Amino acid sequence: MKRRAFLVCVLYIMWCVMVCTISCFTFSIPAHAQDATLTASVSTNPVGVAERFQVTFSGNTQFAKFRPPSFEGFAVLSGPNQSTSVQIVNGSMSQVVAVSYILQAKAEGKFTIQSATAEANGRQIQSNPLAIQVVKATSQSQQQIQQKAAESAAEAAMSKQVQQNLFLKVSANKISVTRGEQLVATYKLYTRVSLVNYTPRKMPALTGFWSQDIDNAQQLNFTDEHINGQTFRVAAVKKVTLFPQQSGTLELDPMEADVIARVMGQQRGGSPFDQLFGGDPFGRAQDVKLTLKSNPLKITVKALPQNGVPTEFAGAVGAGFVLDASLSSKSTKTNDPVKLKIRVSGKGNLKLLDPIKMNFPPDIETYDPTVTDNVAVTESGASGSRTFEYLLIPRYAGEFKIAPIRFAYYDLEKKHYNILSSQEFTLNVEKGKDDNKTVITSAAGVNKESVTAIGSDIRYIKSVPSSLSRKGDGFFGSAGFMASLLAPVCLFIGFVFYRRRTEDLRSNIVLMKNRGATKAAKQRLKQAQRFLAQQENNKFHDEIAKAIWGYMSDKLNIPPASLTRESVATTLAARGVSQTVVQQFALTLDTCEFARFAPSKDTNAMEHLYDDALELMSNIERDLK
Repeated sequence: MKRRAFLVCVLYIMWCVMVCTISCFTFSIPAHAQDATLTASVSTNPVGVAERFQVTFSGNTQFAKFRPPSFEGFAVLSGPNQSTSVQIVNGSMSQVVAVSYILQAKAEGKFTIQSATAEANGRQIQSNPLAIQVVKATSQSQQQIQQKAAESAAEAAMSKQVQQNLFLKVSANKISVTRGEQLVATYKLYTRVSLVNYTPRKMPALTGFWSQDIDNAQQLNFTDEHINGQTFRVAAVKKVTLFPQQSGTLELDPMEADVIARVMGQQRGGSPFDQLFGGDPFGRAQDVKLTLKSNPLKITVKALPQNGVPTEFAGAVGAGFVLDASLSSKSTKTNDPVKLKIRVSGKGNLKLLDPIKMNFPPDIETYDPTVTDNVAVTESGASGSRTFEYLLIPRYAGEFKIAPIRFAYYDLEKKHYNILSSQEFTLNVEKGKDDNKTVITSAAGVNKESVTAIGSDIRYIKSVPSSLSRKGDGFFGSAGFMASLLAPVCLFIGFVFYRRRTEDLRSNIVLMKNRGATKAAKQRLKQAQRFLAQQENNKFHDEIAKAIWGYMSDKLNIPPASLTRESVATTLAARGVSQTVVQQFALTLDTCEFARFAPSKDTNAMEHLYDDALELMSNIERDLK
């Protein structure tokens, strides 16, 4: 009997190995074994100096890790711009994936655009090189060069003038502090021009500091400030409280932000002042995009005194610290928990305090304390309390002494170290009713698994016999055994069909994006709904706009680089969407953008905007062909 079972087991293992080998071999063969190609083409050749032309790299299947050539000798004006097209002719489907660039020739001569490379179907492919002949610029090209140079010079001059009247600046209430002493840094935006948009680009790393943001307003609140005889509109864009963690000279990293300033175009005879501040009523409004970067600011951090440092000192720095300690009960029974609560209050780096080191009697079992903060951080400083709660479980009866709790800190006002101490605690423990068992049903901050049971190392003899089975009625040869033999084959066939279908779907990027458009948009709308509940108005409007733009990009197969109101409206109309829905799309976006730069706390309006976004997507799904 044992020999037969052994042979059947070996046969079953060999069967599974065979099925797995066939599966691996089959899965290693690509579902689509067509030869992948990558072809380079140019829109015009030869080209004139400063003339713009397009270079396109086209593939007959999806490819990854695309690496373009260097385009030496040409200026890249746009790209990479990716597009996908699908054609069905006589029931046969073909797909073309293209990556294009807009180039501009710099000088006359013969140039070669080297091959681009990519990966498709598990192998590397490359395009053909392109020979480009650049000839002398035509009169029209020369006019374009002169016009572009004039526009560039005008934009540079305008950007320079705007930068003198729009900048970021960081300041601190202290530039010389002691290690662990709090200071407050404020990043401010100064402007004398009209702002259309402000977007933080890079937040400061603040290396060497422990930092916490001070509650910032949801919108920029501007006030007037005079600098060198000029009046600026000033708004605090970021306030942060800092605790230096090392001595020496530390630097507050710059903060970066992208802004769009709207200025008036200069008319003949107009002055730069008119250009910037709209003094000429007939000027043309122009938006100027800039990246602002705040100034670096150095902070001198002095080391703490090395003389008279208490052994209990663990880095606490502040003023007016108070120590409170208490036991939840002075008497208990064995295996019943008691809580020791230690509260440190005052003004300073409370959130950086580590649990106080304690020396408990060895017969009292203890656990890591739970930490509770009640700290308010404002521009005047961090103040409040940090509480440590220890769970004590006495295992034996008797009288136990808990030594006084000692806490040391450096007093910034008195410029010396202080030691705070509590009274000694006495805990009277009586023998419990069931001293050989530990049962704790609820203990704050402690999991049941973390409490070790005592007196249960010897198991009881089973009072109920285990179930018995007749000899020979085993698993081998049963119906379940035969089903397990067939299971690998069934799973293998299912995996083959599933993999083939998945690869077919993944090869059609347009279809995948189209199917996932609504789902992705609804996820963003759910996030916007959460921001609405939290009354974060700016984030709510940003998420609504992102949901709409992302939905349009995926649903209409428009690359993000080409995503504009005009392209969306044109594509919607071409796909059979009614003009009313197209107008609804524009109106919803206008409402989002207006609310971002003219914030309102009207909850009803935001809920109405949320419903409009849902209705817009529903109407597009209904009309889309």
